[in-house]
Amino acid sequence: MSAESARRIVVGGAGSHAAAAQGVDVLDPPATTLVGEWDACTDGSGRHLLKRSDWEAVVRSGELGAVTGAFALAWLDPGGALHLARDAIGERSLFYASTPEGLTFASTVRDLLAAGVPAYLDTGAVSAYLAYGYIPGRRTLVEGISELLPGEHVEVRDGELRRGRLWSGPPEDAAPDTDRRYSEELRGILERAVTRRLPDDGPVAVTLSGGIDSSLVLALAGRLHIGDVTAHSLSFGRTAPNELAYARLVALHCGVDHHIVDLSAKRVIEGFDASIGALSKPIGEPLTVANTLLFERTASSARVVLNGEGGDPCFGGPKNVPMLLREIYGPGALEQPEGHLERSYLRAHRKCFDELARAVDTPPGELEAELFDHLHDERWPTLVNRLTALNVTFKGAHHILAKVDHLSRASGAVARSPLFDRDVVDAALRMPAQLKLNGRVEKYVLKQAVEDIVPRLIRDRRKSGMRVPVEAWLTGRRFDRFARERILDGLAPRGLFRRDYLESLVRPGEHPPPRRGAKIWLLLSLEAWLRVVLDGARPLPRNGHQPPTHPDSRP
Repeated sequence: MSAESARRIVVGGAGSHAAAAQGVDVLDPPATTLVGEWDACTDGSGRHLLKRSDWEAVVRSGELGAVTGAFALAWLDPGGALHLARDAIGERSLFYASTPEGLTFASTVRDLLAAGVPAYLDTGAVSAYLAYGYIPGRRTLVEGISELLPGEHVEVRDGELRRGRLWSGPPEDAAPDTDRRYSEELRGILERAVTRRLPDDGPVAVTLSGGIDSSLVLALAGRLHIGDVTAHSLSFGRTAPNELAYARLVALHCGVDHHIVDLSAKRVIEGFDASIGALSKPIGEPLTVANTLLFERTASSARVVLNGEGGDPCFGGPKNVPMLLREIYGPGALEQPEGHLERSYLRAHRKCFDELARAVDTPPGELEAELFDHLHDERWPTLVNRLTALNVTFKGAHHILAKVDHLSRASGAVARSPLFDRDVVDAALRMPAQLKLNGRVEKYVLKQAVEDIVPRLIRDRRKSGMRVPVEAWLTGRRFDRFARERILDGLAPRGLFRRDYLESLVRPGEHPPPRRGAKIWLLLSLEAWLRVVLDGARPLPRNGHQPPTHPDSRP
C-alpha cells in the first residue's frame, strides 16, 4: 500500500469560508464534496482505497463501517448535511467546533485555532490530564473544540448534530475455541495487518525496543517486505537503564541493520516545545519528545515507519495486574466500596489522581463516573477483557495513536501501528481472558502466535519498558533549571495550580515525593502546550463576552 495514498484534512466546514492553503483540502461543493486523510485502508472486500473516488463509492454504498485502516473523513450528502467519520481504532484524528459560520473541522486543534476558533482554556479538562497523563474522550483543553471519537460518525443536518457508531467492539466468544486455534488465527491476522501497512517497494523502518511487540513487528516485516528493513532504537546514555542488548539480539536474529539514536537531556530540552506543540492534546509521557526525535531520524532513510504499539492494551500488559488484584481483594478497609474499580483504574496510570485536591483550584470533575459504563460493560464477562476494551478506547486512541499520528506527521514520516489493526483488536476482544494473562504469563496468546519467529529469550522475559531518566536529569543543573523556570515562572502564574504544590515538586528538600520525575514531566508538557498552542493562537480578548459552553464535557 503506497504511502502516497495519505491525504490530510486541514480545515473545512459546512458554511465556513476558510481559506485554502497549499496542501489543504476544503469542502467546496459542487466541485469537492468529500475530503479526507487516509492510509493503508481496505474496504470490506479487501480492496485498497487509494483515491477520493474510492471513498465516495464506499460512502454511497453505506459500507464505511467495514473499512479497515487509518482514516478521517468529511463529506456533504446530496441533501446538504455535513458528515464526519473517524476510523474504528483512532489511528487518525479529527476535531470540530461550532462557529457562527457553521461547524468547522480539522485534523488538529492548531488548525482549528488558526481558522479562527477562539482559544479559551477549558480548565475542567486539566484534572483529567493530571489523572491520566492525557485527555480521553471528546473533551479537549480548548472550550468549544471537541474530538471525534474512534469509530464515530457525526451528522449535522439543519443545525442539529447527531452521533452514531461505525464500529463497536465485538463481545467475548460465548463458546471459546482451543488455545492453539486462537493463536493460529491470530498469526494470520498479524501477518495481514503488517502486510497492509507495508509500501509497495522501498525501505521500511521499524522502531525497536527489544520487547515482544516491536520484535514481532520487525520479524514479520522482514519476512513479508520485498525491500530493505531497518531497526531503530533509542538510548539515553550508558548510565541510563535500557534494553539495547535485547534489541540488538532481535535485529541480529532478523538479519537487519540496527541503528541507535542517542539522546541527552540537552537534546530533549532543545526539541521539547516543537514536540509538545505538535500535539492536539498534551500528553505527559516522557517518551513523547524522544519519539519525535526518533521519527525525525528514521524519516531520513525510510518514509514508512512501523512500530509495536498496541500489544499492551490489546493483550494484557503488566499494567493490568494492579487492577486485577483490586478486583480479587476489593477496596481497602478505609475506602468506600462504591467506585473502587474506577479509582483503581485512575491510580493505575500512576500520575496525580490522588493529589488533585491539593494540586488544582478547579473541581476535579466526575472522573470516576465517566469510567463506570466501561468497567461494567456486559459484552465482556471478565475484567481483563473490559480493560482491553477500555485501554484501546482511552489510552490507545487518545494517547498512543494520537502521539504516533501527530508526531510522525510533524516529522514527515508515515507511522503505522499493525498491532492496533482493527482485525487485531477484534480478535483480542473476542478471546477468553486466560489467553492474555495465563497464570503469570502476560500476552500468552501473542507469544504463542509468534513463537517460531521471535527468540525465546524475548518471549519469556519480563517486560521492563523504555525509561527516560528524568529523575537522573533533575540532579543536573541544566534540566533542573529548565524545570524550575518552566513550572514556577511559566505555569504557576496561570493560576491553575496551588503554588505550594508546584514548589513541593521542583524544590522537594530531603524527602522528594514519589514519582517526582514523572509528575514534573507532566507539568512541563502542560506548560509547553499552553504556551505554544493556546497562547500561540493569539486568542481574542473576551471584552465581557462569555465563551461558548463546551458541548461535550464527558468522554
